[in-house]
Amino acid sequence: MMVSMNPLIVDAVNTQIRLEFESAFLYLAFSGNLRQYGLPGMGHWMREQYREECGHALRFITYLENRRARVVIPMVSAPVYKWETPLDLFRLALEHERRITASIHDLLTLCREEREYATQCLLFDYVKEQVEEELQVEEIVDVMTLCGIRIDELLSLDQKLSGRSTKVWE
Repeated sequence: MMVSMNPLIVDAVNTQIRLEFESAFLYLAFSGNLRQYGLPGMGHWMREQYREECGHALRFITYLENRRARVVIPMVSAPVYKWETPLDLFRLALEHERRITASIHDLLTLCREEREYATQCLLFDYVKEQVEEELQVEEIVDVMTLCGIRIDELLSLDQKLSGRSTKVWE
């Protein structure tokens, strides 16, 4: 039996699920690129980001299931991007995180307009998470920019990023 949840909100949450899975596959692709480049720590960091994005998508799915709303599992296309250096990939990651932040904010605005309070509560976690996500990637971009082409500094950062573990919401 379907609970009456605003169909606009259901569609918007399903769109966010697609965006989270697209994010996951983008980070998985970045991970492979960095490992092939010889930076396994950075590849590990991106792989952990992949896992985190999958966790976000699953949390939205569970939310819709718990509300007995329609869940649409999306087809996800292969990510398309251009890069030459590891710094390019992290800059792309930062741009991507900013797009996800905008999407979460748009969804929260829709929920406020539609007076969908339960979904707003869910989204507040994501608003906070996106502040952390953007800051973390910005800091990596800043360090990589300072490193320039100094291989010793780049390898030091690679080693540091190898220690990341995923925090997954349940």
